[in-house]
Amino acid sequence: MYRVRRTIAIGIFIFAVVAMRITRYFELEKWVVSLGLTGFAVFLYFLNIWLIKYFIKRRTPDLASSEEVIHGIQKWELTAGLGIVPKWVSVIGLFSISALITAVLPWIIEMFK
Repeated sequence: MYRVRRTIAIGIFIFAVVAMRITRYFELEKWVVSLGLTGFAVFLYFLNIWLIKYFIKRRTPDLASSEEVIHGIQKWELTAGLGIVPKWVSVIGLFSISALITAVLPWIIEMFK
């Protein structure tokens, strides 16, 4: 859990610095950068899903199904923790959370000022 939080925090820092530099360099409004970060978060999320499906199909094709094995558990969920999907794919998913937080957090802070 610590690694997950640390990865998300590092992602927030990276996206915040990049977003600030893009805002200043291109003289964009804050909402444009937030919209771009939200779009990038969605892109990273779908990339994460696609890579998970790709690696499961490639390495264990018999488990690449959404068929339920046990009530509430699908076949592909049985691959969790077995090293079938590389850890960097999970980092992409965590960075999508970081990008979304970076896009939304300035607006939440602005509401409470």
